[in-house]
Amino acid sequence: MARENLGVLLESAVAARLVGPEGVRLDELDALQWVGFPRSASPAWYDELTGVLRSHGIDIGPPVPDDHELIAAVKFTAVSGGHAFALAPENQLRPLPDNVTWAPLVGQPVVRRTWVVWPATRRRDVGHLIASFELLDGS
Repeated sequence: MARENLGVLLESAVAARLVGPEGVRLDELDALQWVGFPRSASPAWYDELTGVLRSHGIDIGPPVPDDHELIAAVKFTAVSGGHAFALAPENQLRPLPDNVTWAPLVGQPVVRRTWVVWPATRRRDVGHLIASFELLDGS
């Protein structure tokens, strides 16, 4: 139903050093700590995402405790020190603090997809509603 290309939140001085005209390459973030979320929050998404990060040389670090909430304030605080990065879609976390910059990832290696599933035999009306939506990428 939805497809979001994720970019990164970086401390602004780090962004000035790493971000080029097309964005930043995911493998250039290997010296930074990923601000992650607990696997229990979304096991399939966590596994897909950490697989992409690892394939680009990112050490995902120790598991995040189940009671850890990854809200905007947590991302901003973690990134502000210049030693971490967080993933986020463009414009979702606005306004950004002055010392935090969002940048696209070159080649769009991290894509969050949202799927909708329902029992078609019971709720055809839901199917018709979902089918009426346009995909975010225009296809």
